Amino acid sequence: MGTFDSRFAEQIEKARARAAGIDLHDLAAKASDASVSDLASTKALADKLAFLKRTESPGSAVRIFERVLAGNELQPVNYLERGATVAKAVCRIAMRDAAGRPQGHGTGFLVAPGLLITNNHVLPEAGWAARSFAEFDFALDAGDRPLPVKLFELDPEAFFLTDGPLDFSLVAVRTPGRGGEELGAFGYLPLIAQVGKVVEGEWLTIIQHPNAEAKKLCVRENRLLDRTDDVLWYSTDTMGGSSGSPVFNNDWQVVALHHSGVPETDRTGQILTTRGTVFDPAIDGESDIKWIANEGIRVSRIMATVRERAGDHPLRQAFLSATPQAVAAPVTIRPAVATEASRTQQLLLTVEVAEDRTLKLLGGGPPPPMPEPVEDAAFDAPFDADYAARRGFDPAFLGAKVKVHLPTLGANAANAAPLLGAPKQNVLHYHGYSLVMHAARRLALYSAANVDFARRFSLRRPADVWRSDPRILADHQLGEFYYRRNQFDRGHLTRREDMEYGATRQVALQWAADTCHFTNCAPQHSRFNQNRETWQGLERHLLEDSMDRADFRATVITGPVLAADDPVWEKFPAIPYPLRFWKIAVALTAGGKLFATAFLLDQTDAIKRFGIEALDAPFGAFKTFQLKISEIERLTGLGFAATVGGKKQSLSAFDPLAAPGVEESRKVQAGEAFLARESLSGSEAASAGWLPILSSGGIVGPQDR
Repeated sequence: MGTFDSRFAEQIEKARARAAGIDLHDLAAKASDASVSDLASTKALADKLAFLKRTESPGSAVRIFERVLAGNELQPVNYLERGATVAKAVCRIAMRDAAGRPQGHGTGFLVAPGLLITNNHVLPEAGWAARSFAEFDFALDAGDRPLPVKLFELDPEAFFLTDGPLDFSLVAVRTPGRGGEELGAFGYLPLIAQVGKVVEGEWLTIIQHPNAEAKKLCVRENRLLDRTDDVLWYSTDTMGGSSGSPVFNNDWQVVALHHSGVPETDRTGQILTTRGTVFDPAIDGESDIKWIANEGIRVSRIMATVRERAGDHPLRQAFLSATPQAVAAPVTIRPAVATEASRTQQLLLTVEVAEDRTLKLLGGGPPPPMPEPVEDAAFDAPFDADYAARRGFDPAFLGAKVKVHLPTLGANAANAAPLLGAPKQNVLHYHGYSLVMHAARRLALYSAANVDFARRFSLRRPADVWRSDPRILADHQLGEFYYRRNQFDRGHLTRREDMEYGATRQVALQWAADTCHFTNCAPQHSRFNQNRETWQGLERHLLEDSMDRADFRATVITGPVLAADDPVWEKFPAIPYPLRFWKIAVALTAGGKLFATAFLLDQTDAIKRFGIEALDAPFGAFKTFQLKISEIERLTGLGFAATVGGKKQSLSAFDPLAAPGVEESRKVQAGEAFLARESLSGSEAASAGWLPILSSGGIVGPQDR
């Protein structure tokens, strides 16, 4: 802020109280010569490494961590370009009183589309925010010429949340601006709740409006000194007006909201100025104070508070949805504005951020239609870190007289990834499902789940948070690095929706979140993974719509076909990706009889036609089939069996397609015209008896036996 008032004085006193007993002078002196490994605690270093493993490939995470420990501060030249990009989201806050008179300045920045954050002592209440403005591009260009300032009104009626103890305020921004500018041109800085973004001794940067001046940053002598659960202390230079600035780590991720500092005092505890005199609030301003260190509110604490207090407001979803993976994904600048004569057009630019931090423009053009907003869950459940408590797949889930066994591996046993500490074991148990990984292919051989439709909650979906499984080697899992910069989704094998059941909503959320392990996903083209009619819709139609039972349960086993001739993506030539995925559904009919049926989807033609990196492709390019369970066994090398009435049998014995005459009858119904149109005549599908499915209504169910 440009003037000293009681609100900021209160924050200074809080900072002094938090720093009591900590010799920040001594910490700053030690930090000038010490390395990160000398300054950071073991826990802080462990959190840092865990964070890097979620945002980088396994090899890159280790290399970056070692560079941090060694204090290697060499940065690629595009570090500056990336800094200029994130700086666009930072603005000056111009405060006004009830009469419209200027009342000082602060700094703020966009944290989601249409949502801005600053300090509580900058915008303490909604009425104050309604009279204030956000000024973007208050900065100099490369020729030291002022840029045209873009003025936006704040809109606390749309959203306003403030917290005095943590000194932050979130407020909606009205768009377009006073000159018709769109707010989207400035991007935003997503906040990540996970700890580990920075450790003691690492370098920090603040982009700020000091003394209400044009945008500046400090790039020297900026190190993290210490922390508490609520705040970080650092040595970065700031001045009046810096309140509300983003504090960045070396990867330009926001780690704190700057709000105050710890002042130098004399022996009697009086605050000193840079002139060596006792600070007098009647004549001195914030910029006159001599600071020992600066203090910022930790992003993780802000996120936790907003999660507790923001309710179901639509802007809450965008604010809380950022994950380490999402922030590390390709940078999308949306929208830039291009003017042609009197017409204004929105453009979508997609930029690839490579592992070496270089940038490459992938393409541009009109943005696709914005998807309908997805409601956030009313609350989320904490992650269950106790893997020993996961009981996994239950063979007797369908009833006391029926056991559906986990698939036998056959020749695949030699390729199964062993558990760390138990090399003779290979089954990973989760909440409600179990799977086995193929070590070389880094994908699951199968994922077998118990689904309780009667106890399933209808949950609004929180953001997916994907995790590696610590029970097997990281090299046996296909992690986040593979899913960047392409059209592959992290396609669930066991569906998240299938695990949304349990005694309480919190249990259901926890079980559903457990499906977001990289072990339980495979690269699926986005048009395949999101196609609810021909793939995701199969299970719903067959198991949910076709069964009229209050206590209906099912077992669903699914996985990729890991063929020897699977293709590779040129960026990872040693990692083949699957072209086919299979699903076996097992349940009891209303009469208590077991039935099992299998499906397979082939995305070969879609990959050939639209490519991995295509920006758009229509639905309907994937071929979906119902086929015999014995065909799945042939394609995968797995074996499927169940014990009924004490007798163990192949699941093929309960397959409706195995009944005499069913296969030929359905071929006739499908018609030769359909087979010709789909170019299936003479293909593997036709010769192997795969029945093409035009819609879910063409599925052969238990009533056909």
